[in-house]
Amino acid sequence: MARGNDAIPTWSGFNYQGKIMLLYIINLMNQAAADKDKREYSVELEKTEDFCILCDRKYISFHQVKAWLSTNKWRSYIDAMDKLLKHRNDCNVLNAKCYLVTAKEIKDWNDTANTYSPEIEPYKYQSNVVSVCDVGKFIVEEIKTYLNNKGHAAAHAEIVYGELCLYLDDLIAAMHKKGAKNRCYTILFSEIAGKMEEAVNKTTVREEFYLKEKVYEYIMGNIERVFGEFCQDECGMVLTDCGKKCAAKEAHDKMMEISDYTNFCKILNPSKIDGWNNALTMAANFPEDKLQSEIYELLYQSKSPKKVSGDENSIYLESKFSKSPNGRIMPTFLDLSRVNGKEEALQRKFQNIIKNTDISHLLEGNSITVIPGNYMGKLSQAKITSGWQKSNPEKGSEEKNNPEESISHYYRDIELISSEELRQYFEKNGGNQ
Repeated sequence: MARGNDAIPTWSGFNYQGKIMLLYIINLMNQAAADKDKREYSVELEKTEDFCILCDRKYISFHQVKAWLSTNKWRSYIDAMDKLLKHRNDCNVLNAKCYLVTAKEIKDWNDTANTYSPEIEPYKYQSNVVSVCDVGKFIVEEIKTYLNNKGHAAAHAEIVYGELCLYLDDLIAAMHKKGAKNRCYTILFSEIAGKMEEAVNKTTVREEFYLKEKVYEYIMGNIERVFGEFCQDECGMVLTDCGKKCAAKEAHDKMMEISDYTNFCKILNPSKIDGWNNALTMAANFPEDKLQSEIYELLYQSKSPKKVSGDENSIYLESKFSKSPNGRIMPTFLDLSRVNGKEEALQRKFQNIIKNTDISHLLEGNSITVIPGNYMGKLSQAKITSGWQKSNPEKGSEEKNNPEESISHYYRDIELISSEELRQYFEKNGGNQ
């Protein structure tokens, strides 16, 4: 039974879900080869579960994947486990295995109150939980085993890994374009094996893979490290020992589920148009200090975890402070503190947002936060709004006839709000009320 949503575009070969799936598949392929198992295996993506394994077209396992790093308690995964069991039961394969894949070990899994443990198994690779930063390394090791079994040099493993990630990335994008009714959700293991055989003849890792993989590794490392430091500073405890629910923790978990970190970096830096074709640019535009202050600290002050959401590109905060059509705020690192009081510098930044076609469609209809800094004195929300309206590209004869309508036509699509005044709003109202 389908899950009733169109979840395919929410992950790829360049996030935790996609990598875990590759690790599980290649490990299973190696086991089947060792056992001389000639049955037909396949994987089903995002139709019934995050992924399911089939043998001779029959379900044998269901996998729910969570990249959360903010909890190690089984109760935090109740909703995920309920869905896992429901989907298995709906498919009427009660003997199929159910795996809960987590990036942090669930310390209290053997709690006597955990009624899920008889039916669900926490996934472990070589007796260990697979972290977001280690999953790629384990995939390469499994690929080396596969190549050795096929008589190929293990030195090709990194290239094969890169080709598999790009293959999965392209495949999921193609599936999404076909629409839910027309797409095929299943990939045969033999197709994956064929891709690995093709990759053996290649001599270098493609730049496309190198960029995406390095961005993934850098951002994952930053997110985990900075949030751990934030928890220590704010609550004086280790992240996984904290049972408190807060908006910062919710934002952290939503960030861990983003699939396109290239787009995420661009959204965080909406006025930057050029230079996105190398990994150094990505690293420079994901600074740790702003990650803490403009995402974790800002959302923590909102005190509203239920109003934090996310998708494959970004995270959002629903708030009455937003006057955008969607009523959602997207945190960004857009910094106006270096415009040095010059109108031209401010307008150049605003015009870049409008021209940034890579992400303008993702910003449309939402509010984005702005670090105000100082511009002609204190840069208030009113001055930000005025400057943004002046950058309206639809000025012309229509504006002369009805200036208010012309200005607001574009302005309603993307609203710029001062992160400083948003903090003041949270403080005044006791959070995101």
